[in-house]
Amino acid sequence: MCALTTIINTEIAMFNFIREYKELRYLAYHDSLTGLLNRNWLYKNIAKIKCKYVYFIDINDLHAINKAGHTFGDKHIIKCVEAIKKAKKDYLIRYAGDEFILLTDTTKIETNNLFSVGKCKVDECLNKAINIADSRMLKSKSLWKRERGKEK
Repeated sequence: MCALTTIINTEIAMFNFIREYKELRYLAYHDSLTGLLNRNWLYKNIAKIKCKYVYFIDINDLHAINKAGHTFGDKHIIKCVEAIKKAKKDYLIRYAGDEFILLTDTTKIETNNLFSVGKCKVDECLNKAINIADSRMLKSKSLWKRERGKEK
């Protein structure tokens, strides 16, 4: 009986270890709030990703929205993610707190009240295109703020 108990306890421990390993592996490559792929996944797979366009997206006024409470801010982030998602074949990645990268072949996204957008066509290097799209997003965000009198 003692040997059987040891075998069963070992199987239970192995099952729990495998379950926890799968959960940790998932969390290593996905954002816990949105379930989107994250920056770790992007840079692990960047050489394999094929797309025509990179959109660097930054949520507008998240700092001000979070003043109403971070739970409210989290709900706003999820609302923005739903507005950004278009096609299942696109890669939408949570790059940082309120920054996202959309890798796509067709989707068109413009700066609006929810988020600012920078776009770059991918010619050769995806990493270079991400940097260009980021720079363009910063210019777009600056223009958006100026239009609303939030930046001089």
